[in-house]
Amino acid sequence: MLKLKSEIIHNFAPGWFASVMGTAVAVIAIFVFKDFIPFASTLQFFFLGMAVLLFGIIFIPWLLRWFLYFDRVRDDLNHPVFGSFYPTMPISLIIIGLALEKVPHFLPEAILLPILQFLWIFGTIGIAYFAFTILNINFMKPGVDFKIANMGWLIPPVSALIVPVLGSSLATAYAGETLGTINLVASLIFLGIGSLLFIFVMGAVFTRYISHDLLPAHLAPTIWIGIAPTAILAIISIKIVQPLMLFFGASDVAKEVFGIMSNVAAVSLWGFALLWLILAVMITLKHHQKINIPFAMSWWAFTFPLGSFIVATGVVHKAIGGDFFVWVGMIAFISFLVIWVTVFVRTLKDVVSGEIFKG
Repeated sequence: MLKLKSEIIHNFAPGWFASVMGTAVAVIAIFVFKDFIPFASTLQFFFLGMAVLLFGIIFIPWLLRWFLYFDRVRDDLNHPVFGSFYPTMPISLIIIGLALEKVPHFLPEAILLPILQFLWIFGTIGIAYFAFTILNINFMKPGVDFKIANMGWLIPPVSALIVPVLGSSLATAYAGETLGTINLVASLIFLGIGSLLFIFVMGAVFTRYISHDLLPAHLAPTIWIGIAPTAILAIISIKIVQPLMLFFGASDVAKEVFGIMSNVAAVSLWGFALLWLILAVMITLKHHQKINIPFAMSWWAFTFPLGSFIVATGVVHKAIGGDFFVWVGMIAFISFLVIWVTVFVRTLKDVVSGEIFKG
């Protein structure tokens, strides 16, 4: 038994927290379409409970690996594929915070806000640490085979975009206080970092997809990661308006103009996310036609990006209306539920058999 536990920790993949992200985002996706989803509150509590439970279970072997097998952690951080998934841990903290924020009547504000602030601070620190560490490692490498470039490379730099999503809520809640200013300024800094790095890294990876053959089958799901950045940017475009207006004491005219501009930006960014979703489906089907995609932890890459797209769709619908966004959002949500159940069951099956922990 001791040997088995040691083997699990030794081979514990850094991408396990993608399952937490893909579960917690469901809470937010349900919130934005709660008027169209039966038993919305019940489903929110279910996915929130699952996300917190998964985080607790996964965090223990993940942390132990840093102390017991740091050489393996170091090797993973230097790996051109595995290293990119380490930021999923701090990202999970912020996604859980966003999920807590969207569950109705769960905690009183006096308790909820400090918890959200705690999750945001530690999530932000973790995101910054892994982003700079992995970027530094990649810059120092003598050379990387460009054929293995994949959308997973977006995770370290673009993880910065998650920071202003929760940061905007906290900036609004603490408006007029020093903490509110810190939340807003930090959110804007990370927005700039994530946006520009997204352009740089996306350009490099996009070139790889055009210039080389399709990725190995087990990495095929990573193409879906490309949906998340512009979906998140669409959300930020609308969500950051309120704290900015409060901070600058904007007039009613300025609020109206800025609101229109943010809506235009959100729809435009959402459009790219939709394009990438369609492209991801097509490429995944192309892979499946050539060879069955073997189950791996990379399958969780189907969930969070799709969930982000659903949230962005709901946010855009709330901002400008339109039945089109409701239909797109609900079709995507039903697809998300099917995918989540499938991936969760397959993961549970491989955990029980021990197959998923084999090196």
